[in-house]
Amino acid sequence: DGADIAYRIRKGRDPLVLLHGLGCDASMWDGVVAALPSDVALVIPELRGHGASTLGYRAPSVDQWADDVVRLLELNKIEAPAIAGLSMGGYTAFGIAEWHPGLARAFAFISTSAAPDDQAGRLRRAAGIATIRREGWRRFAAAMTPNLLNPDGPQFPSHSKHLVAMFEHAGDWGLPTALMALAARPDRRESLPTIAVPSIVIVGEVDLLTPVDKAKEIAAGIPGAQLHVLPKIAHLSAMEAPSEG
Repeated sequence: DGADIAYRIRKGRDPLVLLHGLGCDASMWDGVVAALPSDVALVIPELRGHGASTLGYRAPSVDQWADDVVRLLELNKIEAPAIAGLSMGGYTAFGIAEWHPGLARAFAFISTSAAPDDQAGRLRRAAGIATIRREGWRRFAAAMTPNLLNPDGPQFPSHSKHLVAMFEHAGDWGLPTALMALAARPDRRESLPTIAVPSIVIVGEVDLLTPVDKAKEIAAGIPGAQLHVLPKIAHLSAMEAPSEG
């Protein structure tokens, strides 16, 4: 539909797909990539409206993001990848699991939820869109940062700076459309038992946006899933604890 989807790719063994969160881009995973063996294959997309990716003529949706990822894998002849998605990336991974069963060899659902937004959550998305419209993306990013990162974490200043740089790429046009897509995302809880590949669920102990009980719900719903809770880590665990999980 006219969208240009940017992505990073590295050839190698045991391909791994990394899906970023709201407002972020492929660089969100830099610490994780540095902690991985250098011969592991990687595909790191920048979802529509984020990073260097553009929007097509259709408004983004979680299932459209999932379709974009599947198309990238087909384009690059990537078979049986493991897929790790954080927050918005986790919602996208659920879409892949539901609509393309058998595509992934394993999943990691990180700082995410299988449940849809409730009415209060949708209204918070609307308030965020209004903030961007009236005051710009920087005001929205400033308000979000304490919910995304642990203010008491030792790298909070540097991570905050990185977060602002990523949010700038999404900006006043990418963020509102993503917020609408997240508010409209489907309920994936009934499909959890159909995920028949090894899965891990990772959550930060002090995650304010998708707290531990959300992760427990996912882990309980997927047969054989493992749950890892990261002490003193907030929502963007891939940045705060890249070598854990």
